[in-house]
Amino acid sequence: MYCQFCKRQINNKGSLKAHEMSCYVNPNKIKHKRSPNAGVKKGSKRINFTPWNKGLTKETNVKILNQGKLLSENYANGLIKRHQVPHSEETKKRLSEVAKGRKLGGYIQGSGRGKKGWYRGFFCDSSWELAYVVYCLEHNIDIKRNTERRQYEWEGKVKNYIPDFIVEGTITEVKGYKTEQWLAKLKANPDVKVLYEKDLQPVLEYVKNKHGKDFINLYK
Repeated sequence: MYCQFCKRQINNKGSLKAHEMSCYVNPNKIKHKRSPNAGVKKGSKRINFTPWNKGLTKETNVKILNQGKLLSENYANGLIKRHQVPHSEETKKRLSEVAKGRKLGGYIQGSGRGKKGWYRGFFCDSSWELAYVVYCLEHNIDIKRNTERRQYEWEGKVKNYIPDFIVEGTITEVKGYKTEQWLAKLKANPDVKVLYEKDLQPVLEYVKNKHGKDFINLYK
């Protein structure tokens, strides 16, 4: 296929139509309006060029705000997909050896199963943790992240873990599920106060009534 005006060969029918509409030989070609901010191109550089978003922020421009939200959502979805791929047994073994060599064990930010995020200086690993933090802060209950490392025995080995919070002087754990490993932690640390789903019902009802069912939007 060839342009009827300049006889240039174009293989795609759609591209041919678009080319002919603005072909420099076409006497009725469509003239595109030049942006006043486009500047003048000189070699590989553009002189007097003004970016469309210069001086704009997400607080003053809806387009930039929406672009930022879209980028954040795409990044978060990418992380979710990446974390949904399970480790192989070989990888698990290698990571375990690295952790042992570095004497790791305990609370790792973002290691929980729930929806994670920051709220007023607290990183929460689940929506239940978020609800509990919100409830405590709004009822003037003293709460802070616990940093004390505890030990327990599992499969014949001594392991470390760090409970969630210290609430008015009491080490407190927010737990959404029970496993044999968790019960081993609890058995070795009977002083840890555990809040299960039934214990958190008043907290969840309060937060949902005040902030809505989508209270996870409280995350920064």
